[in-house]
Amino acid sequence: MNTKQSKKEHLDAAASHHEQAAKFHREASQYYEAGKDYDHAAHQAVLAQGHALFAIAEANLAAKHTAAPLPAGSVESGLTAAKHHAAASDLHTQAAQHMRRAAKVFDDDRSAVAHETQLGFSLASRAIAHGNEAARQYVASLRDKSA
Repeated sequence: MNTKQSKKEHLDAAASHHEQAAKFHREASQYYEAGKDYDHAAHQAVLAQGHALFAIAEANLAAKHTAAPLPAGSVESGLTAAKHHAAASDLHTQAAQHMRRAAKVFDDDRSAVAHETQLGFSLASRAIAHGNEAARQYVASLRDKSA
C-alpha cells in the first residue's frame, strides 16, 4: 500500500469515527433530555469521546507532515448536559463531512485536503470540549447526590 492511499484511508477512518461519535453524543443527549437513565447516557458519552479521540488520531496520522497545531476547544457556557451532547453530535457530524471531503479530493487538490482537515480538527476539538463539559457536569451531579 502506498503512502498516498494510506493517508486517504486515515481520513476515511477519521470521518467514520466522527460519525460514530456523533451517534453516541446524540443518544446521550436524548437520555439526558428525557431526564432518565443518566448512567446509560454517561456510558454513551464515554463511547462518543473514545470515537472522537480515535478520529483525531486518524486525522493526525493522515496529516502528520503538516505543522498545523490543533486549535483549542471552546464551548458555550450555561448549557445542560443534553445540550452539550447535542452540540458535540452536530460538531462531529460536521467534522465527518469535512474529513470525507478531504478524502474525496485527496488525489486532486492537496491544499483543499489541508483546509478540510484543519476544519475537521477545529470542529472535533470543539466537540470534545462539549463532551468534556457534559462529563464534568455528570460527575458534579454524582458528587451532589452523594453529599
